[in-house]
Amino acid sequence: MNSSSQLKKLNPDESHANTAEQRIRNLGIKLPLPPEPFGTYVEAVRTGSLLFLTGMLPTEGRTAKFTGRIGADLDVEAGTRAARLAALNGLAVARQQLGSLDRVTRLVRLGVSMRLSEISANPQGSLMVLRSCCKMYLERT
Repeated sequence: MNSSSQLKKLNPDESHANTAEQRIRNLGIKLPLPPEPFGTYVEAVRTGSLLFLTGMLPTEGRTAKFTGRIGADLDVEAGTRAARLAALNGLAVARQQLGSLDRVTRLVRLGVSMRLSEISANPQGSLMVLRSCCKMYLERT
């Protein structure tokens, strides 16, 4: 089957269901309010067609919801929830800046920073935390 015959079979409503905003609704994800900066920086800078975000923290407003090191102060499950919240905050800021996540065409770079305890002997747990952040940006319906 060639691509043109595949395109003909698509229902017009199906293409709308594949937008970023629709996927978020279908997944039952409610984005938080964009976080407020803790210092004298801006959380996003737009230049041309590119949007650059600062590092996102696992916060609600100006309140840190998770603090500490994974393996000492936080277990892997809490670290995973923290990474997910930071990812949601990034999406919320992008939506605020662009008006809609449907305007995002590509994620060019994703940097993730984690504080691990010196005695953290669970590299698999650290990978689970990292994957949870990346997964937020890749989830599909």
